Amino acid sequence: MLLSVTGASGTGKSTALDALRRVDFGRRVTCVEFDSIGVPEGADASWRHGAVEHWVRFAIDAQARGEHVVLFGQIPPGELLAAPSAERLDGLAICVLHCSPDEQKERLLHRGEPADSIVHHLQFGEWFRRHAADPTYVPEIIRVDSAVPMEWSRWDQLSADDPGWPVSLIDVGPLSRAAIAEHIESWVRESLAKSRRAR
Repeated sequence: MLLSVTGASGTGKSTALDALRRVDFGRRVTCVEFDSIGVPEGADASWRHGAVEHWVRFAIDAQARGEHVVLFGQIPPGELLAAPSAERLDGLAICVLHCSPDEQKERLLHRGEPADSIVHHLQFGEWFRRHAADPTYVPEIIRVDSAVPMEWSRWDQLSADDPGWPVSLIDVGPLSRAAIAEHIESWVRESLAKSRRAR
């Protein structure tokens, strides 16, 4: 199974990854970071789509060994579901972290993000949250042509409550770092248990 912990910049993904790597899920769960494969200068949509496909195939290889992958990174749900090999996954769950614009701005400034880039992060953060809650919300933000044959039709007609849109949202604004990690740990365990019951 592939479990994606995602969200816009400043929502706590990297902090949560550090914490989750110390959690004992057993040998069958591996936590990885999207950017760990390296991000080239001038990375474009084709590179992003190719990187998403890389991680989907990584998870497919893991599932063949009876293992699961928790992927941390800024991956909109629609990109993940559209990856060419996504249909070969035996399970997929997506957890989107979000917070208010004020909280996101404070987090970004605290980590040293240039002030002139904040507005773009906030705009993308708002779109990300609304996309997670409604797959039909401004899909052209991510639905762009590239060299990778993405399958956008897998979700472009779905509603938010459709089982084919396996997205959960966690508002991290009022939560401490430890509480965010605890929420994600619980979500991972619940998602794996639900997948086992379904099989």
